[in-house]
Amino acid sequence: MSLAKGTINPYNVLDARRLKYIPKHFAKMTINTNRVDKIDSWVYQNLDSRYAISKKLKVDSNNKLVEVFELGVEDAKELTMLSLSCPYLDKNI
Repeated sequence: MSLAKGTINPYNVLDARRLKYIPKHFAKMTINTNRVDKIDSWVYQNLDSRYAISKKLKVDSNNKLVEVFELGVEDAKELTMLSLSCPYLDKNI
């Protein structure tokens, strides 16, 4: 559990919670926002599993390359919690 829930997360103690890449078995979502640092902080405080945020290039509807962020979490249930509860995600995408 996270510290917000009253216990210490062992991944946080070992500084092994945020990864530099997204492994294949992680559940992923694309984020189109400039508030990645706030989303990162929210994930760290409210979720329990390991996670990663990486920059990706994507072709938009106008056939232009745009930079987006991909967020991956180890537990797919937590990705659902993130998409429903995080106030920093743009719900109009």
